[in-house]
Amino acid sequence: MRIVVALAYLLASALSAPAAAPPPHPHVYLVIVDGLDTRVADAAHMPRLFDAVAHEPAHSSVFPAAHAVMPARTNPNHVTLLTGVYADAHGVTGNAYWSRTPGAPPELLEAAALIEVETLFTVAETTAPSLVTLGVFGKPKLASLFATVPGRQHAPDVLWSADRLSPERREAASGYSPDAETVAAALELATRAEPDLVVMNLCDVDGAGHAHGPDSAEYARAVAAADAAIARLLDDLHAQGRWGRSVVIVTADHGMSAVGPTPERPHPTISLGPVLREAGIGGVTLVGDGGVEHVYAERVAASATTVGDAGETLARVAALARTASGVAEVLARLPVPGVPTLHAAHPGWHLDHPRAGELLLVAASG
Repeated sequence: MRIVVALAYLLASALSAPAAAPPPHPHVYLVIVDGLDTRVADAAHMPRLFDAVAHEPAHSSVFPAAHAVMPARTNPNHVTLLTGVYADAHGVTGNAYWSRTPGAPPELLEAAALIEVETLFTVAETTAPSLVTLGVFGKPKLASLFATVPGRQHAPDVLWSADRLSPERREAASGYSPDAETVAAALELATRAEPDLVVMNLCDVDGAGHAHGPDSAEYARAVAAADAAIARLLDDLHAQGRWGRSVVIVTADHGMSAVGPTPERPHPTISLGPVLREAGIGGVTLVGDGGVEHVYAERVAASATTVGDAGETLARVAALARTASGVAEVLARLPVPGVPTLHAAHPGWHLDHPRAGELLLVAASG
């Protein structure tokens, strides 16, 4: 789940302008707080953001029921936010996938060439090239995902990531940019020319959640720091006289749930590989991606509409997966005998794309 907060201060100035005056040109700031769970997207944990909402109730909106696309991972959700379509259209079905090249290992799904529709940056450049766009990403992989692809995609006019920081200013373990550095870079870049579109990724919350869990003190401190970073942006818009013509959208890309070992499930991850090896089942490639494990049949081509003679193998895999600890659902992207289809079980997931596996194993909560 994710929460979306929209601060449409543009409307305030538009409503107070003379009737004959055109509305001011909007300048949009999309702030994506990576890994922000809806439980902590509130006034208690993010006082500066929600204070801004409280001071402009007529011109602000909060959408607590907004939710992430599946799988709830960074890459597909950022691409959905910046294309307006689901993974079955844009092709980024997770953070990783198998290319269906025989013998090839799984690959990261973070190359701009893999996005199959235009991004907002591309649309801006091709339809209104005078617009100034900024992409400021705490995670360097997002700069790769929204880079230029000659003849297909345009990067933002200014593309910044943690790679621009010296090593001592980056997070030591991940190489990511701390949120304070990310927002400082965005504000410095925005002083050169007022941007029409800014997309900013703040990643400290996600990092704290993965390292310490979303119920930890470290996670709560990271949420507070993200709130402070957003407050710096809001304060700067006031100081620069840009507040009245700005639209600020704050959203998570996905939420986060605590996962801990139990006696029945000492290793709280899905990994069917050892089970399949013990059963002597081959001919499949597994790709774990957060709460989902993809099962690709090695004899099924990307263009296939049926699993063909791989059906028996996939049915055996599905039967074993149903008995595996921690697996809540076994779903088939293409029809497999005895397995519920992904579309029938979750039509809102929109994951019918060849970069997804023929089977999807979905982890149980916790």
